[in-house]
Amino acid sequence: MKKTRKAALAPPVGTIFDDVYRTILQKLTILIIPAINEAFGTNYDEHTAIEQLRNEHLELAGKIITDSIIRLGDILYHLECQSNPDGTMVIRMFEYDFAIALEEARKSNVPDCVRFPLSAVIYLRHSSTTPDRLALKVIFPDSQTVSYSVPIIKVQNYSPEDISRKNLWIFLPYYIMRYEKDFDAMERDPAKREAMLKELREMVGILEERMGDTRHENIRTDLMQLTKKITDHLLRNQRKTKKEVSSIMGGKILELHSEKMMRKGLKAGRAKGRAEGKANGIRALIATMKELSVNQTQAVEQVMKRYSLSQEDALAAVQANW
Repeated sequence: MKKTRKAALAPPVGTIFDDVYRTILQKLTILIIPAINEAFGTNYDEHTAIEQLRNEHLELAGKIITDSIIRLGDILYHLECQSNPDGTMVIRMFEYDFAIALEEARKSNVPDCVRFPLSAVIYLRHSSTTPDRLALKVIFPDSQTVSYSVPIIKVQNYSPEDISRKNLWIFLPYYIMRYEKDFDAMERDPAKREAMLKELREMVGILEERMGDTRHENIRTDLMQLTKKITDHLLRNQRKTKKEVSSIMGGKILELHSEKMMRKGLKAGRAKGRAEGKANGIRALIATMKELSVNQTQAVEQVMKRYSLSQEDALAAVQANW
């Protein structure tokens, strides 16, 4: 039996960085718009309609997975998040984009035209030799040469002012990564970690100021939790530093803020149900005592005893239902 050939360049195994990025794309999708503006010089606003497309593409060599395929208007965008510079990234991007373009051609019933998406790579870490663009030369059988080029967004090049001014809050969870090489020194010396802590406080303050309204409350709080997940992971061996950073990020959080709001809504619904059940029970008891010709004074006493109400509340209930 002939075995199916695996993709030549399989995507890297998922990490906490990939998980946070995909969570943002799935649950806080609006945050990707400023990153698209930054990469391609566009000017979309937060009211732009976003269509998030299927992120899994099949090809002859097997299955490949892409991080984000977004349609804004009639333009298709593809952004990948990479934790470290990777010499194979340009080949993978070309492979991804070719698969995306083929699928779009099939869906649009225009098989004689293959249009690549606008693509970019977000690098969470970079070195002094990391280029500003990925570049690949494609040579066709007739010797025609086409240059494939993808811009690179280097997260660590963005200051707190840049992030705030350009609304690049999608970078916030990864901000602490720029201090990785100093974590051990910070753990030993409180003075050395104070500069980082001060910067994080300022970032959180700016975020709360910019997204302090009710409309952005869930986004702000969920983003803070995702930031804390990454800081907890990176500082897992630096107990003192982790504790101080956690206090800035809001302490121990066990669920997303939006999920917490949903849980509170369910709790309020159950409380409302119990209150309605109690009210129905009081009405039924009063109706029964009325049929038995119990006087109102005795009825008030029975309601107080049965439902632990004050005399005033019991009297009001009896008078309302007598």
